[in-house]
Amino acid sequence: MLSAYEASKPHERIPCASACFVIGQSVRYWVMVTQEQIARKLGISRQLVTLALGGYPQVSTASRERILAAARAMGYRPNPHARALQQGRTGIIGLWIPDQISTHYVHVARELNRLLRQAKYELIVSEVSAAGVGHVLSHVAVDGILAVDAPQLARVHCQSPAAQSIPVISMGAECYRATDFVRVDLLAGTRQVMQHLIGNGFRRIAHATFMRKDSPEASRRLGYARAMRKAHLKPEFIYYPLSERQRPIVRRLIQHYIRQHGRPDAIFCHSDDAALGIYRGLCDLHIRVPEEVALVGCDGIQDTEYLECPLTTIVQPVARMCATAWEFMIERLDNPKRKRQQSLLEPKLEIRKSSGNMHRTDSAARA
Repeated sequence: MLSAYEASKPHERIPCASACFVIGQSVRYWVMVTQEQIARKLGISRQLVTLALGGYPQVSTASRERILAAARAMGYRPNPHARALQQGRTGIIGLWIPDQISTHYVHVARELNRLLRQAKYELIVSEVSAAGVGHVLSHVAVDGILAVDAPQLARVHCQSPAAQSIPVISMGAECYRATDFVRVDLLAGTRQVMQHLIGNGFRRIAHATFMRKDSPEASRRLGYARAMRKAHLKPEFIYYPLSERQRPIVRRLIQHYIRQHGRPDAIFCHSDDAALGIYRGLCDLHIRVPEEVALVGCDGIQDTEYLECPLTTIVQPVARMCATAWEFMIERLDNPKRKRQQSLLEPKLEIRKSSGNMHRTDSAARA
């Protein structure tokens, strides 16, 4: 039996077709191949096909290989909805991230996808907002949700009826602590950055960020502002908008800012993506890093190592965070009534050339 049929006319309908795509002037329709059809083709029982495709050990190697070969040739694909009815699970986990701009979130998604594939789960990535949480839940059937830097969304979900059957693991720098969570302590990481910069004699230290309010969810901004006030220094914020073209936008913005306000001694950036854009903008102005402006990022993405002047950055423990969150999810799925799980992870301040103190004498004099 064929798994696909091709109509010679663009609008000709094929009975029982479930999907189609257009190639030139023809339309190809795919019908779902069932385990019953595989069994009939091979002249064996449906139960034997189910056991072979499910990987059960009671099927002989020869029979399994024969059934798998037939399934491949016929274009068989497992039906996740049928599996969900039989097992009570879809085998799908949702990943919520605030945006798909940040290289850091791409890293997180890649690491989680690797872990889930090893466990034979699928990951669906959604860029979500507070207004979109209901839309995501209503259109995607998942066993659980991993919510990265989305505490408000995790709270909304936990207060909804869906929380009874779909657990959420809150993870990242900002977490909802009334559910299972894995939190990276970027407030502590920011304290390390500020101790490093202030200790090296920097006084006019600016913070490049898109967050405009001090709040528990803005740990980098909050840690920066606290450190500046404690040192009796004036906080200075360089605001930028979130954009798919983050680096080029910040590159232009920092040039405009310096022309209007002069250059700070040091700039601590909310993310490495922002730091990379600022670095290139400083180079455009022939401002030397770190001799004239020190620069620090946050996240620990690989790009920061491959510059003429490697960037100091707060390295988030992405691999450990993802592994712990996935362990928590498996535990929660297996035992929905278990006590709350929580983990606090420390980031690492990776000090590189970009935050050197070669110009401290002149800077201290200006201060």
